[in-house]
Amino acid sequence: MDMRLGHTEASASDKVSFWPVYLCFMVFGVLIPFSRTDFTMTTMLLSLVVSLAVGVLNVNLLIMVFNSANADLRQADSHFARQSVSAGMLFMIPFTVLAVLALALLSWNAVMPFASAAIMTAAATAGAEVMKKGAQGVKNVLIPSALAFIFSTGWMMLVAVLP
Repeated sequence: MDMRLGHTEASASDKVSFWPVYLCFMVFGVLIPFSRTDFTMTTMLLSLVVSLAVGVLNVNLLIMVFNSANADLRQADSHFARQSVSAGMLFMIPFTVLAVLALALLSWNAVMPFASAAIMTAAATAGAEVMKKGAQGVKNVLIPSALAFIFSTGWMMLVAVLP
């Protein structure tokens, strides 16, 4: 009989998945060309690339910020930042659904406001998730919110210059 000592389940890093977050960014990327008066495939491809790049940068920079700002928590649990960012970024899903419904049913040109609200809410919620794990200080909400502000503003500027 084989006995396993220690953890027998999958490691914490295997349980953390970011595909819903990246899917939300891609949906926003798909919606952007449809919110314009003239639809082109070039705009669609560029919008997808930009949205996915913003999503990957946003997630990875949030993880890096949480890891560097909470060294004591990182020593206790090396995957706390990935888990917190994954849980917090799930708050993008309602904003993504609202953006799809607003464009499809109401013909509103409000994709980027929904995307900006999604990024800001998700980053602040990720900071709250870090604080639930034992991190101290308001820096865990203020720094991610400032980072999210920069990303959402930059993304809006990039979308404005798309062909």
